[in-house]
Amino acid sequence: MTALLIDHETIRELLARLEGLTGDARREVVFTAAIESGGIFHGPVAGNAALHLHRIPVVAATEDEVIDAWIRKASERLSDDLPAAS
Repeated sequence: MTALLIDHETIRELLARLEGLTGDARREVVFTAAIESGGIFHGPVAGNAALHLHRIPVVAATEDEVIDAWIRKASERLSDDLPAAS
């Protein structure tokens, strides 16, 4: 059921835009995506940064770590939602 709620194409496009970016450029892309999609992206508060983007929530110690975690989780989600081979 979760697969139906996630816009796979939007996630693929965002992952492609993030590929090869680092530092401020990567944070800017994520921050903009969060604003445009109604998501959440904030730096460490009480020891955790948070990113909730395209129905994929993650927390980590820093902004860079939370972006890394989101990329991993988004990539896994896309892989998990692929149809089984016949």
